[in-house]
Amino acid sequence: MKQIVLTFLFTLSLGQVLPQIGINTENPSAMFHIDGAMDNLASPTAAQILNDVVVTSAGNIGVGTVTPSVRLEIVKGASSPLRIVDGSTMTAKVLESDANGVAGWTEQPPSYAKSYRASAGGQKFYYATIAVLTMDQPIVIPQNGKYLLTLRWWGYNRLDVASRHILSGYIFVRKQGAGTVYLDQIEYYMNGTINDVLTFTTSLYLGDRVANEVIEILVRPAIGTDGTAGALQWELINNAARPDLMPQVILYSI
Repeated sequence: MKQIVLTFLFTLSLGQVLPQIGINTENPSAMFHIDGAMDNLASPTAAQILNDVVVTSAGNIGVGTVTPSVRLEIVKGASSPLRIVDGSTMTAKVLESDANGVAGWTEQPPSYAKSYRASAGGQKFYYATIAVLTMDQPIVIPQNGKYLLTLRWWGYNRLDVASRHILSGYIFVRKQGAGTVYLDQIEYYMNGTINDVLTFTTSLYLGDRVANEVIEILVRPAIGTDGTAGALQWELINNAARPDLMPQVILYSI
């Protein structure tokens, strides 16, 4: 009985005096510490730590560091820091996760850019009224990814109340059928008077898009009227021989 009690007390004392486990080191720096090359001094150098692996009390794992601040922290030494072998060809791949967070190497989506232009010569835009800009073809997302849309506007201003010469208009982008749920919008300010040509360039962020979604551009003139609803403010050129003077759009992946 005396031997059993002594063994039990010795086991308890080990749990109190050895809260950390070290392999190849007598001076563990974390709850679990492996010194791969068994070269650590009492105060190891950064070079000596490069072959160490630790697990901290917070559950963080460090490779090449004894003080990981995130779930997995790898410090690069002479060799590459990470290799994932999943059976696919590795060259020029990107690491992508699915909806469950499972990651693997995938093909990098090709870059994409396509230009469009407005097609309705003489299309009119009225105060406080949002209208879809008519394009020569639908703006279709070709593949899943992040996109940006750049609009170069060209058209006439048809109103300048009291010659204040301060004009503005809103540009919206949305997924077709999304109603008033806009992906991005901007109010653009200009100086001008009646019958002046208005031209400006702006970019709008479409965010993460899904293949085959159709994107619409909407226009709503704002400052420049006396507040009369339905007042004609902006108008596109009506000359089929000058398509270069119509608003132009570029859709591109980022």
